[in-house]
Amino acid sequence: MTTGDLFENAKVTQTERDPREDRMSLASHRLAVEFTEDELLPTRYRKSADAAQKKRKAKEDSEVEKRFKANVQSWRTLTETMLAKLEPEQAWRFINLVPEVDGALAKVTDNADFCDFIDYLILRRDKENCDADELGGLAQLSVAFQRQVEKHIIE
Repeated sequence: MTTGDLFENAKVTQTERDPREDRMSLASHRLAVEFTEDELLPTRYRKSADAAQKKRKAKEDSEVEKRFKANVQSWRTLTETMLAKLEPEQAWRFINLVPEVDGALAKVTDNADFCDFIDYLILRRDKENCDADELGGLAQLSVAFQRQVEKHIIE
C-alpha cells in the first residue's frame, strides 16, 4: 500500500464537520507520513509493516504515537499558515505537490509556481522569521515540489 492509497481513498463522512477541516486533516497526515522515516512512524503507516502489524490497535500514549501526533500538528500549522498567506488554489498545489505547468520547461526556474514557492519560503524564513519546524517542513516540501517540476523539463 502506498502513502497515496492511505489518504486518497480515505472515506470522508458527511457530518457536521467542515469539508475544509477534513481536507486539512488528510493533508497534514499525508505530509507527516510522506516526510517521516519509516521506523519513526506508527506501525499502521509503515511501508515495511505486514498486514497483521497494521491491524494492531495503536497505543495512544506511546512515544512513537506522541511524536507522530506532534509531527502532524506541525504540518497542520504549516498548512494553515500557507492557506492564510497565499491564494488557496496555489497553496493547495504546493501542499499537494502538484505544480501548475504550462508546457515543457528548460529549467526548474522557468516554472512560475516553483519560483512563487521559493519566494514564499524566503518570505517566511527571512522576513517573517517562521519557527524551525515550519522552516524544516517548507524545505522538505520545496524539494519535493522541485522534483515534481523537474518531471516536466525537456533535455
